[in-house]
Amino acid sequence: MVIDARLVPEGHSCIEREAELSEYRGDLPRFLGPLLCRAELDRTDEIIAVSLRFDGEFEVECARCLKPVAVSVGGDMRLVLKEMAGRHGAALDDEGADFFFDAVDNLVDLGPALYDEIMIALPMMPLCSEGCAGAWVASEAPVEGGEREIDPRWAGLLKLKGD
Repeated sequence: MVIDARLVPEGHSCIEREAELSEYRGDLPRFLGPLLCRAELDRTDEIIAVSLRFDGEFEVECARCLKPVAVSVGGDMRLVLKEMAGRHGAALDDEGADFFFDAVDNLVDLGPALYDEIMIALPMMPLCSEGCAGAWVASEAPVEGGEREIDPRWAGLLKLKGD
């Protein structure tokens, strides 16, 4: 999401739009719809306080069976944009701002911060359902007599179990 600081009026204002995040498409799961963003902006002189809400839906893999799962992701974040001559982009030091802009380059891309928040909001172990049994492996199929064939790679663990 890009904000043109030059167009942000003094006082309170709102911006609603879809975030493209085109440079992060390869790093994020597949989008199932638009990533909707609503930014509430409060500007006083050279400082813009941004309260951003994002919502979207992504396709991830179930941690057990690896089938595709639709996951809704949303979150809130607060950012400070500061006008400072000769500085632009993400703040690398602690000067009370997350992003800088100036009169020459007043477009502020919130994409890096939005990407970080989405990655934190995505579940680490998504499941297609709570009762997901996991992937079915052909070697676990029952054989004659009702006994399952044991993969020889597990033989050492079976010895430890004592069965």
